Amino acid sequence: MAVWWGFKLELKKGMHTKKVWAILIVMILLYVPLVYVLKQGMHHGGEISGDAAMSLTIQFITGMALFFLGILAIVMGATAVNKEVEEGTIRVVLSKRISRLNYILGKFLGQSVVFFIAVLLAVLVALAGLAYVGVGLTGRVAGDVFLLNVILFLVMVEFLALGYILSTFLKSSGSALGIALVVFFVIYLILPIFVQYEVYTHAPGNISEGGLRDMKADYYTKYLFYSPTAQAETITSYVSDEKVVQRTVNTPHGTGTYMRTITIYRGVGYAIKERWINFTLLLVMSFIYLAVAVVRFVRMDLR
Repeated sequence: MAVWWGFKLELKKGMHTKKVWAILIVMILLYVPLVYVLKQGMHHGGEISGDAAMSLTIQFITGMALFFLGILAIVMGATAVNKEVEEGTIRVVLSKRISRLNYILGKFLGQSVVFFIAVLLAVLVALAGLAYVGVGLTGRVAGDVFLLNVILFLVMVEFLALGYILSTFLKSSGSALGIALVVFFVIYLILPIFVQYEVYTHAPGNISEGGLRDMKADYYTKYLFYSPTAQAETITSYVSDEKVVQRTVNTPHGTGTYMRTITIYRGVGYAIKERWINFTLLLVMSFIYLAVAVVRFVRMDLR
């Protein structure tokens, strides 16, 4: 069970070097302004339903969390291997009759578990925050908070695996760190801008909001399949649906009707079911990135 040995080693290092606490602090800080906004809404507008609170939570958290946690994950991955090569610790570890394959798989699994522990703690923090502002913690609310954080966890794992590729191809941890930041901003910001431009360029003039969302989702799936943030944004865009309803009003001049667009909250589980292909891409691309890193590490010169 050499993989298990590497896993325990990395998990112990992750806990002792306070990685899990750094991730947790970042996630908690993301929820603090959300709780404030919800509390202000409760103060000025009365009771907030669980659906309304979750809709605001997803909109508020997704953008910031994908940015900060994505950077943190790819940076950790980009310095995971080359830093130990620079320090010489990796040669000591591999002298204990553990294969390179088992070492890197155990290391990756250990870091992923550190992420998952932070995610579970963040779920508890989020639920405590929602309870604090007076949102009823129904099974649906708790389930949506958990699933939202699972999506964030998968994004972190994929960025971690992408960082491993940089860490195995670039011997200098400093160079890998700089390139990792460039890669992140290209994947997170630059390429999606070009894809969105193509969406709006080719969209019909009379397209509905739902049709535009579907078109954007298809473009993101086809052209940004390698971007975990693009896939996560696509999934969460389906937590709510827009519906046009007819309203009737009585006026001094008679009865009139008008059309009104309302938002119907569907839930994170519904969004994952609707965009299962994007959820699957988060899993598949993580394995592909990790496989590339593993093949490179097996052949890597550790001198």
